[in-house]
Amino acid sequence: MAQRLRSLATGLAAIAIAYLITRHLPALPSTFLTAVLLAGGSVASGRTRSPWRWWTVVGACCGGLLGTAMVVAEKIQASDPHAGFNLRLAMLSCLIVAGAIGGSSFSLDAANPGRRPPKDTLRSASALTTGIFAALVTLTFLHAGLDQARTVSSRLSTSLTILVLSLSGPGWLAHQLSEGWRHRRQLGPRGRGEPEGPP
Repeated sequence: MAQRLRSLATGLAAIAIAYLITRHLPALPSTFLTAVLLAGGSVASGRTRSPWRWWTVVGACCGGLLGTAMVVAEKIQASDPHAGFNLRLAMLSCLIVAGAIGGSSFSLDAANPGRRPPKDTLRSASALTTGIFAALVTLTFLHAGLDQARTVSSRLSTSLTILVLSLSGPGWLAHQLSEGWRHRRQLGPRGRGEPEGPP
């Protein structure tokens, strides 16, 4: 029981700290910090066996992602659609790199029985992100009413879709490339169809 409470407390603290920091940064620094959190978290999640440390990693990643999503949602609202292309490109580039690192790390974790399976991390992160999303919309409803909550929900959903796709697409590609390279390495020269040399 004490272990669960410790895991819950550290996870919630990590969510709050990461969210508050990324929420109050400009768009590019916020995105860069979240990309660093996600890339580092994807590497650490499979190697972290302690439950409270693992929940700290997952919580920081989810909190940072939601904080950046809020910043991006406000940017979508305030910016001219024809301006800021370089900024949007830089933001997506940070996430693409983080996604590729995450995909490679998860591929290594999946191939190593001694590490935590990536499906555990992805399932928990998905559920936690959904919960934080719902909490933010509910708090907005309590503070500003239904119309504002509906607006925040729509913008946050749009920005999260952009961020998650920028992460998951490169991550899936990096995972497939890592799996293919590992498979070819296991087959050896004969499996790759390479000549074995003179008898």
